[in-house]
Amino acid sequence: MSQARYHIFESPVGWVGMIRETGGLKRLSLKPTVEEVLEDMGEDLRSAVDDPGGFGDEAGCLERYFEGDATALGEIELDLGAAPPFFAAAWEACRRIPPGETRSYQWLAAEAGNPRAARAAGQAMARNRWALVIPCHRVIGSDGDLHGYGAGGLRVKARLLEMENPSLLS
Repeated sequence: MSQARYHIFESPVGWVGMIRETGGLKRLSLKPTVEEVLEDMGEDLRSAVDDPGGFGDEAGCLERYFEGDATALGEIELDLGAAPPFFAAAWEACRRIPPGETRSYQWLAAEAGNPRAARAAGQAMARNRWALVIPCHRVIGSDGDLHGYGAGGLRVKARLLEMENPSLLS
């Protein structure tokens, strides 16, 4: 196994921390402060070395995303190897939500193969280790309201949706 690498930088919506190994991006944390990113990345960070230059593709995609290319996140390769099957299916379904659009937890559950598992789909989003790249900010309640967003709170979720589609929240 190769050495895990990490990089932390400031973005227009908060601090981003990334960890990658050979199989792809292992984690992407988005939090309001560096300290919260470090805490969120926890154990994964212990064996990783700081390597800002080792994230050229991912950093480029994120830069393009923040400059307005909402499709750029789809180019980032993820390491979902250790994910439970339903969570992996829910995360893959979430990645298929077009930028600037939203879907409900019910839709997500159905796309992941179990239409009666909306709460489980919510749990998958709550345990999303790849903020932005698995765009759980595009998942909303069936009532159309924004619900929990562990990557900075509802204000960040609303800002991301507005960046992708300014008319979405009007």
